[in-house]
Amino acid sequence: MRLTFLNTLYPPYGAAGAETTLRVLAQQMMGRGHDCNVVTLTPGRRAEAREIDGIPVHYIPLANVFWPHGASKTMPWRLMFQAVEAFNPVMQRRLTRLLRRLSPDVVNFHNLQGFSASVWAAAQGLGIPIVQTLHDYYTACPRSAMWRPGRGNCTSLCAECRVFSRPRRAMSRIPDMVTCVSNRVFDRLTAAGAFPRAVTGRQPIRIIRGNNAADALPEAAPPVSRTPLRLGFMGRLDPSKGLENLIDAVRRLPDGAASLSIAGTGKPDYTAALHARAANAAGITFVGHAAPPEFFPSIDLLVVPSVWEDPFPRVYHEALAYGVPSLATPLGGLSEVVEHGRNGFLIAGTDAEALFASLTALISTPWDRAAVFAECRKAAANFAPSRITAEYEAVLEAAAARRPVPEGAGAFWRGATAQPCHL
Repeated sequence: MRLTFLNTLYPPYGAAGAETTLRVLAQQMMGRGHDCNVVTLTPGRRAEAREIDGIPVHYIPLANVFWPHGASKTMPWRLMFQAVEAFNPVMQRRLTRLLRRLSPDVVNFHNLQGFSASVWAAAQGLGIPIVQTLHDYYTACPRSAMWRPGRGNCTSLCAECRVFSRPRRAMSRIPDMVTCVSNRVFDRLTAAGAFPRAVTGRQPIRIIRGNNAADALPEAAPPVSRTPLRLGFMGRLDPSKGLENLIDAVRRLPDGAASLSIAGTGKPDYTAALHARAANAAGITFVGHAAPPEFFPSIDLLVVPSVWEDPFPRVYHEALAYGVPSLATPLGGLSEVVEHGRNGFLIAGTDAEALFASLTALISTPWDRAAVFAECRKAAANFAPSRITAEYEAVLEAAAARRPVPEGAGAFWRGATAQPCHL
């Protein structure tokens, strides 16, 4: 197939979870003999073309009032950005010209911020089949999170979301097929009025998780019981990640019971606030950016204390490959895959008290680390890039041929037959 992948960011301008997942997917697809191109945005004013991993990457200039992946802007600027982002005909024309030249058999859209949902119309106008892969809540929320500091997870669409996401919710009928990283994400989107054809069963939906970097598991020795318990957090330092709760819970543990390594970067003022919160707490260290091969062997338990409905954090299945289980809050996509006491642990709530109780239980009643290690390594096979790519390949081939999605091409979205999901 001639495949075009589109995502808001791509190296060198972005390398977060969605970008990493897409990069591995494109590499794998090329290795299977497909002709691949990637389309993404550039903060510059001119179009660029590069080759990354042997794959042509086309960078389109953003046609909006500012580049959204930098310093925060005041409310008037943000409103102007979202007004343009609601439906951007300039980006539609730019993508139309490029797609006409690339002439793909199918386009796999990923994150759309900056392009806007108008790019669905670009592919539709050329008669190119569309597969939309969802990593976040962009279809229903201009901030892509459906969460706000101080307010928590959204229980209904605010006025800003109702207005600015209305075009993309209406246009979400366009994609021929949709893949999503978790049931929970898609449940919340359909509850907000997006993808109405999926609710009626006329839009094929498949749940396809993220991919690890390689099929072969990294070398890792079975763990041994040790004191203190080595806890780790890895990700963006952001209020949605629940780091304040994690720091507060660890500070309450008995001296010498656990250590905590926090890997990641964030906005300077928030990072400084976290440092101040952890000041004088023995065993809490901030290590900045860390690579998985160095970080995961140094911890016994990954903590994912998110206070928002995190779609499906990549760090979870990266840790599995090293035999490291996760302790996660029961929000978002992780509750669908973490088997409590077998390949990880679920916290009873999302606050510091619930996190403290879970950590206390794990320290006072140690688990069989060798058995959990083995289960984590076994579960990591579910995220092998060859397996995930095969699922994507089946969906893309079905879309290109305009035939039904075959069995085994991802999991069926369970929301189509489940009780209605409330935001």
